[in-house]
Amino acid sequence: MTRVTDFKKTLGRIPLEGLGVYVHVPFCRVRCRFCAFYMERPGADRVQAFMDGVAHELHLYAHALGLRRIPVQTIYFGGGTPTTLTSQQLILILNNIRYWFAVEDDAELSIEVHPGTVTPESLGTLRQAGFTRLSVGVQSFDRNELRELGGRMFGGGVGQAIAWARSAGFTDISLDLMYGFPGHSMESWQRTLDEALALSPTHLSCYAYTLEEGSPFHREIVQGKGSTPGQEFQVTLEERAIERLVAAGFERYEISNYCRPGYACRHNMRYWQVRPYLGLGPSAQSCLGHIRFGNVADLEGYADSLKRGALPMDEITCLSPDQVDRERVIWGLRMLSGVPVRMKATEQKAAFLQTIHRLGEEGLLRVEGQGRVRLTDLGIRYADTVAVALL
Repeated sequence: MTRVTDFKKTLGRIPLEGLGVYVHVPFCRVRCRFCAFYMERPGADRVQAFMDGVAHELHLYAHALGLRRIPVQTIYFGGGTPTTLTSQQLILILNNIRYWFAVEDDAELSIEVHPGTVTPESLGTLRQAGFTRLSVGVQSFDRNELRELGGRMFGGGVGQAIAWARSAGFTDISLDLMYGFPGHSMESWQRTLDEALALSPTHLSCYAYTLEEGSPFHREIVQGKGSTPGQEFQVTLEERAIERLVAAGFERYEISNYCRPGYACRHNMRYWQVRPYLGLGPSAQSCLGHIRFGNVADLEGYADSLKRGALPMDEITCLSPDQVDRERVIWGLRMLSGVPVRMKATEQKAAFLQTIHRLGEEGLLRVEGQGRVRLTDLGIRYADTVAVALL
């Protein structure tokens, strides 16, 4: 664990024009078979330890680290399944953030929800408290696929939850979809896209399935009980999504994200633009200037550390100015609009620009006027390869 005074010295004086706050709620009733994220089963003692921990963590950041009243432009409750907590518990955390920080009037306040954990009353309470955006975990509208993925609710429940959300006053609603997982087919993907569009969301996230070490799917494959879809099939599914969503009036603004005009997720844009964000809760990650740090992925250790007045960090990385500039390019390339390359003239910059030039010759990057670069269609397909080359 990290003493506050030691971390304050490491952090130094960093000008922050504004902050995004991420709250990681680690609770899920059931683990999805594709998931390897840190999670806990909800229980009264665990939930109380989490609530107390977040309150202590906010106090330390605001009071001991001097972030009191810093402007906050986005707040995102993710997980896990945030709505395994009651609406009152979620609002208590939100109000605690408001107490310590200066949450701007037009801040984007997002929360991930599982359709099986909301009611008309809970959604109305969340909207009245100031939440502005819902991200609904769907993955698929196919019943057989949902059974295989585990932890999901059948598609009819999604439509009902969205109807409740709209009645509560939510106008910014995103759906999370997944493609290319074991047993997936083009026919079911097309049906899922059609059913998603029929619900008139403002935003869609379409994530390619990746085999995560430690997930139930990974254990089955290691045991020879399953297989992963080929990359070519995933590319075909992705191309179908692009075609269908663009035709429906969505713009693809990031590799995995599509929105109606004006509905890009402002919080996630902070990550891709490498702007400051603070993560609260076990396993949450943060970025403040040149410092990257993450909390322990253990609720008991997280809560105990904070009770002692120590920050619950298990990793701190201090980046050089050159590394920060590289990160801005690498993450910025996820946005289809591209990113300007702005670096001080150094030997590292010369080598970096040579790599960009080489990737351009290979057809993975397009170099435009005023030093702006963006991924080509081929580069989007091999974005991870581009990122590794630029590290």
